[in-house]
Amino acid sequence: MAYNNEGHFWLANGSSTWILRAVGGVDRGAQFAMAIPKPFDTFPTPSGITQLETGHHQVRVTYTNGGTLWQYICLVENTASPGWLSTWFSMSGGGLG
Repeated sequence: MAYNNEGHFWLANGSSTWILRAVGGVDRGAQFAMAIPKPFDTFPTPSGITQLETGHHQVRVTYTNGGTLWQYICLVENTASPGWLSTWFSMSGGGLG
């Protein structure tokens, strides 16, 4: 199930955050996620570099009396480097299912 530009997240230079994507009661199979930097909506637009790393993909399954909840989780890191930028990003991905 493909998805594109979901969410609107802020990440400072050198910081990381976990992103959780719930898909309801359906197993979507193997899923891939990628953090996509977004253009700045400020003027003047800052010049510089940002680099996002997406990894530590996980699947969390919650079993309840009313059904099963599948959640796909990944860690997004903004690579720490002096002078590099903090950034907005969204998530895109997909996979088998």
